[in-house]
Amino acid sequence: MKIRDQSGYTLLEGILHLAVFMLFAQVVAGTMWWMTNAEANVTDTTETEWALFIQYADSYLTEVDSIAVHDNSKGITIEKNEMKYKLESYQNVIRKTKNMDGHEHMLVNIESFFVEVIGNSLRMRVVFLNDVEKEHVFYVTYAR
Repeated sequence: MKIRDQSGYTLLEGILHLAVFMLFAQVVAGTMWWMTNAEANVTDTTETEWALFIQYADSYLTEVDSIAVHDNSKGITIEKNEMKYKLESYQNVIRKTKNMDGHEHMLVNIESFFVEVIGNSLRMRVVFLNDVEKEHVFYVTYAR
């Protein structure tokens, strides 16, 4: 049996195969990087906990009778509909008390909590134990 085509493997074919391999390697490396970042975002619950805390705290800040900051800006007292709510930092937790009866954890794993009221704005800043800082400004509406 005679082989008629004996041209072999050319340099051009080698470069073409190498280019295709490098392109494939880039796609694989990019996919792995994206999957690693996606996994880190999914397993870190800080974002979800913060969003839920913001939504929950916001529900207490409409039609309030009065609002006062206490404990060197580490807590706040909200009076609304003849009820007194107190949000304060205690150890690694932000907790809420209603009419000074018991407490409910609103946000956990925090290092520090800061509250400031300026006019109708309430600013809350939290530093979590994993050094993530979050801040939110609420608009407070007062009952007339």
